[in-house]
Amino acid sequence: MTPQIQCIPNFSEGRDTVIITAIVDAVRQTPGVRLADWSADADHHRLVVTFVGPPEPVRNAALAAAEAAIRFIDLRQHRGVHPRHGALDVLPFVPLTNISLEECAVLAREVGRELAERHDLPVFLYEAAAAEAPSLPFVRKHIFDTLTPDYGPISPHPTAGAAIVGARSPLIAYNINLAAEDIQVSRLIARELRTLPHLPGIRALGFALPSRGLTQVSMNITRPAQTPLVALFEHVSRRAAELGTAVVESEVIGALPGPSSFGVVRDALKSTGLKPGQILLESWPPE
Repeated sequence: MTPQIQCIPNFSEGRDTVIITAIVDAVRQTPGVRLADWSADADHHRLVVTFVGPPEPVRNAALAAAEAAIRFIDLRQHRGVHPRHGALDVLPFVPLTNISLEECAVLAREVGRELAERHDLPVFLYEAAAAEAPSLPFVRKHIFDTLTPDYGPISPHPTAGAAIVGARSPLIAYNINLAAEDIQVSRLIARELRTLPHLPGIRALGFALPSRGLTQVSMNITRPAQTPLVALFEHVSRRAAELGTAVVESEVIGALPGPSSFGVVRDALKSTGLKPGQILLESWPPE
């Protein structure tokens, strides 16, 4: 069976449709990969693209999308609420089937080295691709300070900054938007989520969404098997109500792992006897 990798590059562009289209099309037009999803957010000023395929096509798509981003994005003009260090900000490789995390780490290092050589771009490795396996938040905190690039020059590219490239296990990027305009509410809930023993593995930040008049609890769920999305949503809804506001909506960024998708259906329906085989995706998406 052919190995399958999921790649989820994050780019520092969420407003210019011409640039967004160029990056997404670079993936879409790469033979051998399937574009699973993409989403752009104007407040975050960020584009997340999700694609799947065997190692070599995934490598080609990642390099093509990176080239488009580096060509068109100028960080000197960038203003957005999401932390960022590069035009191609983060590039993770995730094993799906018939491939190991270490094999994805080898691919991440190869791609990181090629990005540095092609574009004179500083590249920092994280998680399984790096010798000390630093987390993404750790690299963000210490980039160009106590950390020097694994590849490329020791100072940022003038327009493209630096790229953070790694290999990791599946996670869920999940946002819950609140009616409260006071960002302190979202920040308080985010701070609490980082410490809850019954909802482990949550990295959370509070952001303002000025274009929508909302605030957001933005999360990466690094232990999705232990943190049910329905329980997480119910907890945030309850805390929001206690703090005098309400949840407006939630959003998944990228793709959900299959077991998490099944868990959402089972938990939402309170159907403890539901079996994975009862969810059929053969005819999805509908024509």
